[in-house]
Amino acid sequence: MNPVAKLAIAGINMGVAALIGKGLSAAWTKATGNQPPAISQESEDTLRQVILWTVLTSVVGAVASFGIARLQRRFF
Repeated sequence: MNPVAKLAIAGINMGVAALIGKGLSAAWTKATGNQPPAISQESEDTLRQVILWTVLTSVVGAVASFGIARLQRRFF
C-alpha cells in the first residue's frame, strides 16, 4: 500500500472518530438530559453511567473501524 493511501486512511479514521464522538455525545444528552460522563475530580456520574458510556463508545467505534477497514480493502 502506498504512503498516500495510508495517510488518507488515517485521516478518515480520525474524522470518523470525531464525528462519532459528537454524535454519541448529542444522543446521550438528548436521551438522559445530562452531559456524557467526563474524567474529573468533581464528577457526579455514577459507575453505571460511566460503564455504559464506555461500552457504548467502544462498540460504536469498533464497528466504525471495522467498516473503514472493509472499505479500505475494497478501494485500495
